Amino acid sequence: MIGIGKKGKEWIKARKRLKEEYFNNGITRCEVCGSDWALSFHHLDKRSSGKAEHTFEATRLLCQPHHHKAEYDREFNTTLRNMSRTNHSQNI
Repeated sequence: MIGIGKKGKEWIKARKRLKEEYFNNGITRCEVCGSDWALSFHHLDKRSSGKAEHTFEATRLLCQPHHHKAEYDREFNTTLRNMSRTNHSQNI
């Protein structure tokens, strides 16, 4: 079995910090639909691109269906990038 690499270890640490930051900002549900099922952090820039940042500003908390949509729909991803964080529970 192959061990976790440098990037994987960085992501594990960042994910823990992001969970706390999102909770402290009152974001505990999908930022698009308000679902609390199967949540994950979506990087606005793909992690494989080398431009991705593990920060509150560069990620969005999304349910699985919206995370999948954001991965493959550039227009939707742009909408996520430009959305206001003050109304995070409203539908896009």
